[in-house]
Amino acid sequence: MNEQSSELESEGSSEIRDISIIGAGPTGIFAAFQCGMNDLTCRLIDSMPQAGGQLTALYPEKFIYDVAGFPRVTASQLIETLMEQAEQFSPEYILESQVTSLQKNDDGTFTITTSTGDSYLSKAVIIAAGLGAFSPRKLDQLGDVSTLEGHAIHYSVKSISDFEGKRVVVIGGGDSALDWAVTLLKVATSVTLVHRMKQFQAHGKTVADAMEASEEGKMKIFLNTELVGIDHYHREIQKLHFVQKPDHFSLQADVLLPLIGYKSDLGPIKEWGLELDGNKVKVGSDMKTSVEGIYAAGDVVSYPNKLYIIQTGLGDATMAVRSSLGYIKPHEKIKHQFSSIKMASKSK
Repeated sequence: MNEQSSELESEGSSEIRDISIIGAGPTGIFAAFQCGMNDLTCRLIDSMPQAGGQLTALYPEKFIYDVAGFPRVTASQLIETLMEQAEQFSPEYILESQVTSLQKNDDGTFTITTSTGDSYLSKAVIIAAGLGAFSPRKLDQLGDVSTLEGHAIHYSVKSISDFEGKRVVVIGGGDSALDWAVTLLKVATSVTLVHRMKQFQAHGKTVADAMEASEEGKMKIFLNTELVGIDHYHREIQKLHFVQKPDHFSLQADVLLPLIGYKSDLGPIKEWGLELDGNKVKVGSDMKTSVEGIYAAGDVVSYPNKLYIIQTGLGDATMAVRSSLGYIKPHEKIKHQFSSIKMASKSK
């Protein structure tokens, strides 16, 4: 993915595009494909060094089961496939550039300025920023453990091989924590799952898989238990200390994997004059925001009965691009064209 994204990254173009897409996660990439399907030029702008958003940054090796057409697919494979699909229309990628300001011009176009100091011009904008600026929730009770982060403490699983032959302690009670605890049994010397509450918050099947592994002696589980301290030397964990009231106990471990969720922040988006719904951008069923010419799609949006899954984000992207046509080409009659006809004519 790194090599592929580097090749796609643009040095920056001052040419106007029909649409600038803020965010190069699955929703943003599919929006780029939809731009091509509707004969629109586009660029994607993302603060990450590679496309893919959370899927690439947080769990590239995790399997996803609820995307149409894929019985199961890893997050990284899904991103690669989406990029291959969009690449038919040669979208422009601007990576490692956070959008800091979005200005609507007198002529209805938009100027986007990034953290690198570059500016980009487009006729319309689609915000597909996912959770916005996101960061993992940390175990604040441990104090400063920055020297261990990336070595003995990980907040995501980027490569299963990082845990091979290690004694792993997973902290958390949601689907991510339980999924990874079970998955890491394949490579780790031992896996211990610790949750501070009396019961897990994961889905039934996920909990059943974890409990089955525990009953078979493959994994230790401690509920109603909290991590209260850590002994370490340089970049290595020596011992973890827990409280399971009224008892205290300690465990030896090589790797600590806290999977207790993420904090999200819309960041500069909050300053763009858009109507918000909490930490989301409010849109209608047509993905229009409160500012004409700006659309939003995916996890960043709020509308009645919104379902926050990848599949829905792809549908949002399709609608956002479709809705933008009337703004970008106000004097043209918009006619729907089936993909089979579009791509057949393109291949001639």
